[in-house]
Amino acid sequence: MSSIVFSMPVGLVYNPYTFAGHDDPYVTYRRLRDEAPAWWNADLKFWVLSRFDDVQEGFRDNRTYSSRGGIALENRRSINKTNQEFQQMIELDPPEHTVFRRLVSRIFTASSMAAMESEIRVIVDHYIDSIIEQGHGDLVGDVSGPFPMDVISTILGIPAKDRRQLRVQANKIMIREDGSMAIPKAALDGMMGLLEYFIADLAKRKQGEGRGLISDLIDLKVDGRALTESELLGFCVLFVIAGHETTTKMVANAVEILSLHPDQRDALVADPSLVPAAVEEVLRYHNSTQYMHRTLTTDIEIHGQSMQEGDSVLLLIGAANHDDREYGPTADQFDIYRNAERHLAFGYGAHFCLGAALARTEGKVALEQILLRIPDFEVDHETKIRFHSSNVTGWNRLPISFTAGIPSRATGVAV
Repeated sequence: MSSIVFSMPVGLVYNPYTFAGHDDPYVTYRRLRDEAPAWWNADLKFWVLSRFDDVQEGFRDNRTYSSRGGIALENRRSINKTNQEFQQMIELDPPEHTVFRRLVSRIFTASSMAAMESEIRVIVDHYIDSIIEQGHGDLVGDVSGPFPMDVISTILGIPAKDRRQLRVQANKIMIREDGSMAIPKAALDGMMGLLEYFIADLAKRKQGEGRGLISDLIDLKVDGRALTESELLGFCVLFVIAGHETTTKMVANAVEILSLHPDQRDALVADPSLVPAAVEEVLRYHNSTQYMHRTLTTDIEIHGQSMQEGDSVLLLIGAANHDDREYGPTADQFDIYRNAERHLAFGYGAHFCLGAALARTEGKVALEQILLRIPDFEVDHETKIRFHSSNVTGWNRLPISFTAGIPSRATGVAV
């Protein structure tokens, strides 16, 4: 840790709920890293760590930086108070977290996700088919929004007829209001909708209906006992939200960024082997998850600031992934040739994203098919609509146009 003592700079404000800051947060992120690497928001009562090494250490040291107080600022609570409705693995610390993670980690390995690649490709092609003949569409509404729900639903064993309903509810959960930390009624309604669905679904599955990962979890044991209703609900909610929202945002972010860098888009069209590296650079350059919340379990001092037990700390992923101390003078530039093997888009340590292999596979396949089938896409930057949340960034609407093509079904590809 640096021995330099930083004072709180005049005029530096970071509020993740202010919509005006969502278009380009990276100017503020640079000021945080350079002028106040441990910065205190006195109004909303939270610390911000913004340098790569500090954020990485915050993820690694789960004894000091606990997940038990919630992972989003607006949902923070005492680390001694559990969620009574549902218990999420992502809000546990080792060793409890380790036990639950072991239950499902075998499902989300790189090899098992690679085995799904052809199935994911068919799903993505199905949604590209819906717009390819007309030569225009909304990338979010028509492609990047629906396909990840189909993929995670296939893994979980959620019937096709229920997926649209779940996507609508999952979208509501992320809604926030400009400048406000309060969770709006629409978001609460979305969470209630998900819980009601899965309460009913679990009851059916316990009677022998259904299949997939959710049914498998019902039959699994943790330290010799079955999962409780609260724990099962936690898994269901986590998988649907994390398996849908973050990938939806990642793919749309990739298309929007590439539209602003047409030379790099054209390079990917010419050489699809570059796509995996491009996915990693999208994750680094503009990750859909901008921060994770942690709660301190002890007093610490960092960059001359005294942080107290029970304080909220935001591990600012978006800032860390642009740190020139890690990435050099081109840290703020998008470069598919960077080969940035180290980034914090999926976290680090015990809580490294369980679905990272799935997200990478989905991102790779989606970009490959978009670049193959609509390679000259252009984004209407005048009418695109940003998605606003405190820690998730992306697009609600991303209009694209391209040279019309032929549906895959017309060439004999199954959908």
